[in-house]
Amino acid sequence: MKINSVALRKPFLGAAMFCCMTGFGYAQVVTAPNSSTPPLPLQAAPNGAAPPATVGESNEPPAIWNDTYLGYRWGTNFHYPGIDSSVMQNIGSLTTLGGFRFGSYVFNADYLISNAANPEAGGPQNGGAQEVYSVGRVEFSAGKILGRYVGAGFIRDYGLTVGYEFGVKNDAYAERARMLVVGPTIEFNIPHGYWNLTAGVRTESNHNGIMGVDVHFNPAWHIESSWLYPFRVGPVPLVFRGFAGLTGPKGRDGFGVETTTELLTRVALMADVGSFAGHPRTFYAGVGYEYWLHMYGTPAKEAPGTITSAPMLMAEIHF
Repeated sequence: MKINSVALRKPFLGAAMFCCMTGFGYAQVVTAPNSSTPPLPLQAAPNGAAPPATVGESNEPPAIWNDTYLGYRWGTNFHYPGIDSSVMQNIGSLTTLGGFRFGSYVFNADYLISNAANPEAGGPQNGGAQEVYSVGRVEFSAGKILGRYVGAGFIRDYGLTVGYEFGVKNDAYAERARMLVVGPTIEFNIPHGYWNLTAGVRTESNHNGIMGVDVHFNPAWHIESSWLYPFRVGPVPLVFRGFAGLTGPKGRDGFGVETTTELLTRVALMADVGSFAGHPRTFYAGVGYEYWLHMYGTPAKEAPGTITSAPMLMAEIHF
């Protein structure tokens, strides 16, 4: 059955890690890297606990650290199931990630403001819908817990990731998304930056305001990965980072449609523009791209607007 009136749903799609950004849902998800660095050879700081704010420094990563920042994203080509036209969004975010004695963490909250193409409940005359979406992940590190390096070859550390996603939105669908994620994590041993992979299970519940029902989905398999790679082009320090999440079918949604596998990925290329004003690792600006296939698990044949392909402008202030 075709669903032409499907409004927004916010199941987490799968990826961040952390940090994290991650489905995931809509917020940036990434798994914060841990620091179970081998003693020899000494790894660069980004390969382990170093957050983007310390990219490029070459001393052993600390076990305890934090990076907190405000972010902004803007794009004009977002889509939602049941909406034929493109949606412009202004997205503000607050993110904190770091390392603690037994692992690492990331918590992110996005505030998304749409234009009238994605209206508030009551119609476009009320303006664009607003959404708050939060993602959190905690990874417990085998290397930190055991107090020694446990990696070998291409693998630097092993861990267990647990996390959540919560979302609310004031459109006709009246999203009340609740997700839990758990699964083992592998941290790959790359020369600079980090690259993590988590495979596990995700549970989800939501609210369908159009049908007036609460929806409890079946547990679904879930895979998410995040990465960060620092490099330079001439005098410009750059960071390439992103995440990808894949979530399997989770049963029928609130409209009775059988869900399908969902993919969400977001990448960004950020320049350390603060370094040119004497404040390195503080101000970042760049471009990003988001691709979302079968949004919220809705098959493309069931509704318009289930595929997003959105370039973005981005900026961050790190504290």
